[in-house]
Amino acid sequence: MARNKVEERIIILAPIGQDAPAMAKVLMAKGLDAIVCGTALDTCHQLTIGGAVLLVTEESLELPQISGLLQHLKAQPPWSELPMIVLTRGGESRLARLLDLVAEAAGSITLLERPIGEATLIRSIEVGLRSRRRQYQVRDLLEQEALSQSQLRDSEQQYRTLFESIDQGFCTIEVFFDKQHEPVDYRYLLVNPAFAVQTGLRDVVGRHMREIVPQHEDQWYRIYGHIASTGEPLRFEKEARALGRYYEIYAWRMGAPSEHKVAVLFNDITERKASQARLEQFAEELERMVSERTCELVASQEQLRALATQLNLAEQRERTRLAAELHDHLAQMLVLVRLRLGQAKVGPLSHSVQMIKQAEDVVDESLTYTRNLVAELSPPVLHEFGLFTALRWLGEQMQRYHLNVTVRIEAPDEVKLPESQAVLVFQSVRELLLNAVKHAGSKRASIVAAGREGELRIVVVDRGVGFDPITLSSPHSAAMSSKFGLFSIRQRMEALGGRLELHSKPGEGTRAALVLPIVNPLKQANTASLPKASPHEQVTRAPSVDSGKAGPYRVLVADDHAMVRQGLCLMLDACPDIEVIAEASNGQEAFDLAQKLKPSVVVIDINMPLMNGIEATAHIRAALPDTVVIGVSVNASVDNQEAMRMAGASILLPKEAAGDQLYGAIQTAMKGPSPQIGTFSSPH
Repeated sequence: MARNKVEERIIILAPIGQDAPAMAKVLMAKGLDAIVCGTALDTCHQLTIGGAVLLVTEESLELPQISGLLQHLKAQPPWSELPMIVLTRGGESRLARLLDLVAEAAGSITLLERPIGEATLIRSIEVGLRSRRRQYQVRDLLEQEALSQSQLRDSEQQYRTLFESIDQGFCTIEVFFDKQHEPVDYRYLLVNPAFAVQTGLRDVVGRHMREIVPQHEDQWYRIYGHIASTGEPLRFEKEARALGRYYEIYAWRMGAPSEHKVAVLFNDITERKASQARLEQFAEELERMVSERTCELVASQEQLRALATQLNLAEQRERTRLAAELHDHLAQMLVLVRLRLGQAKVGPLSHSVQMIKQAEDVVDESLTYTRNLVAELSPPVLHEFGLFTALRWLGEQMQRYHLNVTVRIEAPDEVKLPESQAVLVFQSVRELLLNAVKHAGSKRASIVAAGREGELRIVVVDRGVGFDPITLSSPHSAAMSSKFGLFSIRQRMEALGGRLELHSKPGEGTRAALVLPIVNPLKQANTASLPKASPHEQVTRAPSVDSGKAGPYRVLVADDHAMVRQGLCLMLDACPDIEVIAEASNGQEAFDLAQKLKPSVVVIDINMPLMNGIEATAHIRAALPDTVVIGVSVNASVDNQEAMRMAGASILLPKEAAGDQLYGAIQTAMKGPSPQIGTFSSPH
């Protein structure tokens, strides 16, 4: 350490005579810095600033406040013994006691007897300076050692804080080898507080691992033995099965190779490894599911393409069948009617009447055939009375295929599906029954419809040969129509938010359940919410105030087919006591006109838009109790007859019988005791 110049000064205390200035001049001539002080107090002040040698005369020891200077000298640091040179007169000094005090205070004193030569003075001063320099070196060494000790204490404190506060486990171990220098055990030398948390082991310092955990795997001894022998640090992850944990570890050699010491910094990653394992398992499961879904999607796409092909073929087959039906049967019957009418023209009268009668019979047969064909394509009972009634009708129709079907409806009456859904469900049930006939060879089947717990469940069971459902996924299945039929049904149900549950075994028949969710039971639509047509929007006949007719019967005719409506009006106009006052093309319009015109009789078709004839009849009879309602329909089935009777109609006539029976029905109804009590004729 470089010293300041003030620390090389010679302080001279000489109060009288010319000694002090003379000595200062000599010293300065030698390149030394000399300071002359006249008092003890001034000397103390200069020593505080810095000095290397104190030169005093014997006389100065008698100065006032000299005791303060002596106390100042006693208060020096332990490393400091300020060299002090005292100039005496020689002989036995009378100031011997003071000199002893000075020697005690200074610790290092040199006596020079006056007079002294210049060389002696300079030599004594140089000796004092060398001694003082050595003291400064000692001081510097002590200060450096103190600083090092302080830094060491700080470092140790930081290390201890780090050692005790880190959440990673840390330990030092001594590895033991056998005679073949194979690692066989290790002993714990030092562990941090986190060690117990990371391992679950306590009080391990000084103990051997084979004593603490006898089942500890040999691989750990080999790893630490290799590090202790080679000095190569190692970072690794490994499972300690005996501890039930998985660790992330960094280990390195400590001390001399012969000490076989290893430091180990580690962290318990058991949970992380478990999470990784779960993640890998999840990834594998996800990959498997994606693969399965991809295969299912590909298979579904192939099935859809095949189904589209089958549907196109089915459409063409159906077109061909309908064309053949119309050509081979209906067209031939119409040709026969034309022939009979042609024969009627040539007379005689009895022959003409016979031909006309035969033509009427053929027309009746044609109407029956047409009615059956329409019902097969789109049964009116489904649109007019809903799904459950249509299922009963379907059960009866399957007799044509020699299949005996029992139908049981357990669903509440208020459970009704929208028509779009009802059509799809009806088609699905019909296809399941046809499969029972074509592919299962069954003679008996059952339909059970039940609504509960927010679901509508329709179960179709047959007693046929059954099949293995797994074969449905095989592209080589022989019964392709059945396969695609079931696939189509499943697609329909899923499109409606439902599902198809299929259970079948060879020789045990088939049980198919169509399940649809019911969010809210559907009530019958309030007729007040139906869109109303203008009362005169499609009126083809304005009411006549004075028609010149003798009869009292004012009739409103309602039918959505203009040609049928015109035919009925022409027929009624020919009757002497009937006046047709208006025509309507839908049920809503018929109800509005009836309220306005108050007719005596309403002749109404059942199947009409906006409001069907059954609903319109109920509204007309409720608003006009004296008005007679007579229904006409192509489908005058028992269900339709009962529905019209419940709505308040007097009678329901088949349309083909209207020409012969309508006028008589009007007269009977108007003359009867009550318009509500009428005799419903048979559709045939």
